[in-house]
Amino acid sequence: MRIALFYLLALCLTSPAWAGAWTLPEGESKATVQYGERRQNLLFLLAPQRNYRLRETFISLLVEHGLSPHVTLSGKWSQQRTREALRLSETQNSRLAGQVAAPKLATGLLPPFVFQGLGSLFPHARWHREKKASVLAGLDWQDGHRGQGGYHLGLSLADKVSAGLLSIVQEMEYRETRLSREHHINGQYRFSLQRGNWQLGSQAEQFENQTTGYLSLKHSTRLTWKPPSLPYEITLGRGHTRVNNRQQPLARFQRGQQWTLEFQQKF
Repeated sequence: MRIALFYLLALCLTSPAWAGAWTLPEGESKATVQYGERRQNLLFLLAPQRNYRLRETFISLLVEHGLSPHVTLSGKWSQQRTREALRLSETQNSRLAGQVAAPKLATGLLPPFVFQGLGSLFPHARWHREKKASVLAGLDWQDGHRGQGGYHLGLSLADKVSAGLLSIVQEMEYRETRLSREHHINGQYRFSLQRGNWQLGSQAEQFENQTTGYLSLKHSTRLTWKPPSLPYEITLGRGHTRVNNRQQPLARFQRGQQWTLEFQQKF
């Protein structure tokens, strides 16, 4: 039973780099490497002697290439290792995907009249708004305790308001993955303030494995620094995780801690 529990955790808590709603310009490429760690205690209410701590580390590589002004191709590889006491589980995931711009689906994510209000409060600032949307589809492979394959479909939205060096960005993504034996639903929301070379924001994510009844909720704060005149950026994330598993009503996951380090390079 323990092996099944931490195997599910390795599947569901993975959070590899997020491509976002923007497609890359034609001929431009980008690589994103992400490394992170999560720690979480698992308690058995009727058998406290079985309590233990889960520790997960993961690394992922996402490579994107702008095939045309409206089409981006991507490939992703990730590996998760989950340790519980003296046991170790390892899972590898691979994904090939295509992302297509969908301007007709673009919509504002800010509350009503916020953009107009900013113009009234700061009449001398030249406010600019950019709304983006894209759809994506791809194939997935998973190797580990139980290898399986399948496909995924998704929709990404972005709403960016900027004036001079200041930008307010909101992003949302919905993705559905159907593997050979499992059905996953994933939703993400990101809000950030950007000024010059610095960006501060928060990210919330909900993952549900509809086959097993596993649900995870994650929230993190992210700080990004982009050196001037250089084609790379570094992001540090820190946050917490909450988990619920309907198949184990007597087992309780305590609030977990997580951190990530992300490096992105354009070429």
